[in-house]
Amino acid sequence: MKNLKYLLLLCLAALVMPLQAAGEKKEKRPAEEFLPKAGDFAISISANPLTRYIGNLFNGTMNNNYTSVGGDYYLPGDLDLTRLQPLVSVSVKYLVTDHFAIRGNVGWVYDRDKDNFYATDDAALMSNPFSQKKVLDTRIANNAGGSFSVAGEYRVGSRRVQGVFGGGLLYAFSSQSYKYSYGNAITELNQSPSTGIAGCDVLPPKDGFTYQRYLSQFQDNPTHYFGLVAFAGVEWFFAPWVSLGAEVNIAAAWHWNKATYYKAEGFNNLNGQTETWTELISPRSSGFDFGTGNIGGNLTLTFYINRNR
Repeated sequence: MKNLKYLLLLCLAALVMPLQAAGEKKEKRPAEEFLPKAGDFAISISANPLTRYIGNLFNGTMNNNYTSVGGDYYLPGDLDLTRLQPLVSVSVKYLVTDHFAIRGNVGWVYDRDKDNFYATDDAALMSNPFSQKKVLDTRIANNAGGSFSVAGEYRVGSRRVQGVFGGGLLYAFSSQSYKYSYGNAITELNQSPSTGIAGCDVLPPKDGFTYQRYLSQFQDNPTHYFGLVAFAGVEWFFAPWVSLGAEVNIAAAWHWNKATYYKAEGFNNLNGQTETWTELISPRSSGFDFGTGNIGGNLTLTFYINRNR
């Protein structure tokens, strides 16, 4: 996928140059009429869903592994955050001079999946061996991620195709959790109730308990990132004050995560009671990511606004 990104950017650059030359010849309008000036504001929309779709067409998968940081990709090494990708992000920009701008990017993703499963009604089955009654088990998955960056951008060139480069600060976070509810309660008479949720009762052994099941889980994944990002690319003004941009970037970021845990329930054979408890999975940890593994790409559509025009 990484090589495909570079291929797409090279193809875009190859297309931009002849289109720009043909457009100028046909329009016979000076480049100044297309370009933003000092004092202009801009709004950019990331076109990354398009690049992901094209990538999926080439590699035959629906799960390309990268994370968008407000339009600037940050790849956290081998960490699996494929469900926490704000593919669509919004960027705002203010031109301090004709060639220097300050920009900020915001990306956000949130999804909540509620899955219901049928399970045998154990109480009804005990009273009637031929009972077909069912109860409902539920698993709720919450996934959230956000990213924010502030950067300085320097523009090179006076034509409709311009070079862009710069750098700034980035912050991102992610979280993933599961909650479970069951139609059959754990009791002294029914210490291992039926359930329709696969894997909800696969827990590490615990003294005194022959059966356990999850009530909630906080997944083991980094939750915070902070670091630097540098970028370089091109911007093509195909219409007055409207551009299509392509960039590549590299990031160096520190990441850390809170302690991860799960909450479970089961019947304690030592005291004859149903109990719930919280078990620590891993302590707080941290790390640093930098290198070619963090290189990414980004396509944007930008609209420049100036009330004086």
